[in-house]
Amino acid sequence: MHRETELTREKTHDEHEAADGELPVDHESQSTQSDTDSDGRGSSSQDEVVAVNFQPGEPANPHNWSMAKKYYVPLVGTLLSINSTMGSSTPANEIPALREAFHFPDGPQSILPATTYLIGFVLGPLVFAPLSEQYGRRPVLISTLCLYIIFTMGTALSPNWAAFLIFRFLSGTFAAPPMSVTGGSIADVFDDPVVRGRANMLWSSATLLGPLAGPVIAGYTYQYSWRWAFWASMIFSGICLFTLVFQPETLATKILRDRAAKLNKEKGGERYMAPADMDKPSLLVTLKITTTRPLYLLCTEMLVALTCVYMAFVYAVFYMLLKIFPNIFSGIYGFTPGESGLAFVMMFGGSSIANVVGYFYDTYAQTLVRRHPNKHAEYLRLPLACVGGPAFVVSLFWLGWTSRLSIHWIVPLLSMLPYGFGYQCIFMAMINYTADAYDIYASSALAALAACRSIAGAIIPLAVDSMLDTLGIAWSCTVLALISCVLSLVPFGFIVWGEKIRAASNFSKNLQNEPHPELELTRSVSIV
Repeated sequence: MHRETELTREKTHDEHEAADGELPVDHESQSTQSDTDSDGRGSSSQDEVVAVNFQPGEPANPHNWSMAKKYYVPLVGTLLSINSTMGSSTPANEIPALREAFHFPDGPQSILPATTYLIGFVLGPLVFAPLSEQYGRRPVLISTLCLYIIFTMGTALSPNWAAFLIFRFLSGTFAAPPMSVTGGSIADVFDDPVVRGRANMLWSSATLLGPLAGPVIAGYTYQYSWRWAFWASMIFSGICLFTLVFQPETLATKILRDRAAKLNKEKGGERYMAPADMDKPSLLVTLKITTTRPLYLLCTEMLVALTCVYMAFVYAVFYMLLKIFPNIFSGIYGFTPGESGLAFVMMFGGSSIANVVGYFYDTYAQTLVRRHPNKHAEYLRLPLACVGGPAFVVSLFWLGWTSRLSIHWIVPLLSMLPYGFGYQCIFMAMINYTADAYDIYASSALAALAACRSIAGAIIPLAVDSMLDTLGIAWSCTVLALISCVLSLVPFGFIVWGEKIRAASNFSKNLQNEPHPELELTRSVSIV
């Protein structure tokens, strides 16, 4: 009875503090048995574990921030992602200068600066995504960006080819976190799925804008030194770091965890805990889940496997074009490296058109969802890919068969408008479809997509030199277009047979019938 009176007094005192605007707590608590007292002797006393939660409408809850404060998160995330993806293509126009400086032979080694960076892109998210759930988004983003700046400096100062490639790999590893953390940060602050989808659309544009910006910048710094491309990248990274410093922590679990730590320090003991910490897997278990479940989905889920193959090839084609463009615009038309960057500007124009189309289509799709609430909403994501796929195929045929001296350079250059449009539509549609279809396991499915994409972008372009030497520009682009044509049937197949495929999948059935809440900790970690 005396113990119950003490607990009641403590509850009343804490609730009074919460009412006065101090740290609120949730008294739907658990009890734990303490084995020893402060002197190390056995004790039979029970310590109440109190969940620390947000009060309704509390400004500290990221869902209750002002719209300006909320939109600062995807804005910073987009800048960080542009910075990350820009690094993958920065050396594209620097290969002749790098070959002259480091004396490596022409051929597959020319693509190694991009390949080593993208291998780091595969490994980075597997580690930093779960760390962001454990320690917060902000500390992970700031620390890794600082390391990225350091390793980019190492790249610029590299004394030899081996050192250059090592620094490229390390730069890619520490450039990866924004691609796996920003999606989670957006989910942290936007609870409205429509607004969240549009914020994600803004962020997803970085997946193309960043790689487009790299060759343009390198093309105009080329005249000074190949090292200036990386100095320019460092300067932009510093600007990104400056904007990131002003972004508060968005992960509610981290905010509540810090609040609980403050209460424990003030009152003594370890009574106060964030709700997510009461029954949570260890970091080691989290890492195991994060690294193994994407592979499991890739090997057992046909929808994930086909989406991975399609997106990986589309992504690899972009890095092949980084090698094909110099052969067309410099080799045939005599463009300077800076002028060759016009092709990437055209790509960006096409992707911008796709973003506008995607915005209006999203509004229309939400109307359909409200009219037909019993239908699977994820299939409404696919029509964009059904439009983008053919545009992507046409652009490759167009580029290949108009790249000749007898045809004005503007004609092959304009082919990059439908390319950028198709690329962006495919990515928006397939990523959102996968995220909707796999619900609480969306982050694992998207991680599989990201890993396959980066691996394909690192390996497939190694064959581009041999392909160009054997087939020439026209037939090389034709081969890529034909493969793309076959793969463009994937979203159409999902519309027709998607429900049957999911019905035959034990994993998809269990997802609907027997969800696993203990694994929801990775739900908000999106990788684009």
